[in-house]
Amino acid sequence: MWKYACVTCYAGPMAGPVFLSRPPSRAVGGLIARISGYSSKTKPSWFLETAELVFPIVFNLGPPWDIRLGRDGDVNRNSSFTAGLFAGPVAVSCDAGAELLQVDLTPLGASRLFGGAAAELAAQVVDLRAVDRFEGEYDAIHDQLHGVTDWQVRFELIERFLAPRFGHAASIHIQKSWRLLAQGNTVSDTAAAIGWSTRHLRTRFRQETGIRPVTAARMLRFQRARTFALCSDNADWADIAAAAGYSDQAHLIRAFHEFAGELPTTWARSVRPSEPRLHL
Repeated sequence: MWKYACVTCYAGPMAGPVFLSRPPSRAVGGLIARISGYSSKTKPSWFLETAELVFPIVFNLGPPWDIRLGRDGDVNRNSSFTAGLFAGPVAVSCDAGAELLQVDLTPLGASRLFGGAAAELAAQVVDLRAVDRFEGEYDAIHDQLHGVTDWQVRFELIERFLAPRFGHAASIHIQKSWRLLAQGNTVSDTAAAIGWSTRHLRTRFRQETGIRPVTAARMLRFQRARTFALCSDNADWADIAAAAGYSDQAHLIRAFHEFAGELPTTWARSVRPSEPRLHL
């Protein structure tokens, strides 16, 4: 859903939506990418989220959310839920009164928490009450979260709840393949580096993550482009395309259509409104 890299908070409770986010503690570093909180007491909420290589776990404390995977997917109404990897945009909306906590698991964290079920979550949204790993304790943690209003206390509660549940073993070869793909290696080079055939890597990667390694590589490249666009001060889209590894700007535009559901210039107007060079 929404992604912020550090502890942040803006818009007071009477002024509009409140976003907060913080990195995980060292105890769950590498397993959790970030923990976030969101509240919009008086206004409806709507977001078009770009594809990201995290497994979100949403503990909902307000009205249910309508979630649509992709531009033409069916709308599903969910309260608290988790989801797997999805190579496309996700539209989410909620009536006034929204309030939730979101934990974004890394692929390693999803493997350690869900085991083989991580792959089964791909392109799916699943009610948290149906997640076996929570061993019927969802209602108890939901009540605890609902019973406090301090966001930092909520973040600590959810970390303590999840930390002892990362008990599944993770494939060393698959984790190494993630690192190699993130460095820009091809699927065939990645397979050779870990001592597997390309075919075996494709099979095992999909069995453990729910997506093909070539899809993961393309999502990682898109993620690099998005990071460059968010962090660079002087680059234009041609510079960003080259830095991220696209052959030209046209390929970057197609990637934004696929993974963000909109043009890069449209995306930039919403996330970097003060950077007019990215609006053209």
